[in-house]
Amino acid sequence: MSHRAASVGAVDAEELPHLSPRHLRSADEMCRRRLAREIHSGKRNVNKTADMRFAVSNRIEADARLAQSECGPPAREAFVDPRDLETEQRALYRAAARGYLDEFGESDAVVVDLGFRTHLPELGVELSSNLGIAAEHADGGRELRKILVGARRDGRLLDPVDARMMLVRTEEWAPVQLDIVAVDVIEQRRTLHVPDLDADRAEAHEWIATRVARVLDLAADGRARAGRDCQGCAFIAGCSEHAGS
Repeated sequence: MSHRAASVGAVDAEELPHLSPRHLRSADEMCRRRLAREIHSGKRNVNKTADMRFAVSNRIEADARLAQSECGPPAREAFVDPRDLETEQRALYRAAARGYLDEFGESDAVVVDLGFRTHLPELGVELSSNLGIAAEHADGGRELRKILVGARRDGRLLDPVDARMMLVRTEEWAPVQLDIVAVDVIEQRRTLHVPDLDADRAEAHEWIATRVARVLDLAADGRARAGRDCQGCAFIAGCSEHAGS
């Protein structure tokens, strides 16, 4: 089973369901009402406070992109002390910047923008994710850098769902060769994944198609369910489980 991911440029992002790796991974355990509203709402009802958790990693990625906006090694002066962040965040940023430069400081490349969404017309959805830092080397090589600022709870650097999302969403950009480098820039751990693009992409498309069908089916249910999903939910207003609260 093989599909080619299409550009999202001509598609209205508000009209199609957009699914993140979290939806593909955890939809079965989610409140159906929250799931439905998340995948259908676009950016209109995002829980803005959640962005604060990613302030350091977002800043590192933004500065890393700026640092290699032209082909060559990353410009170290692009990593500027973020004075708008809290003291602890600034210390974490400095450690993360050192870790990033230790890993990629000698790598000649130019960073390109792959966007956050890819339209899959055959499934009628968009895949929405932060792919990481997409780097093109002078010899034509394609490298996707997944940057972690501190370990995941499960200790893995590269989640299988994230890897499948990367394979599908980079299909046009990296049709014949792709290196995926996942690095924890704080703990200085790294893993290199060199996929068999034909076999691994076919498996990724098949798995994602199955999961998309399941997520859309669960979202169509739409029933509210009180539980841990209520914490941080941006859709409490109007929820039957919180009526009168």
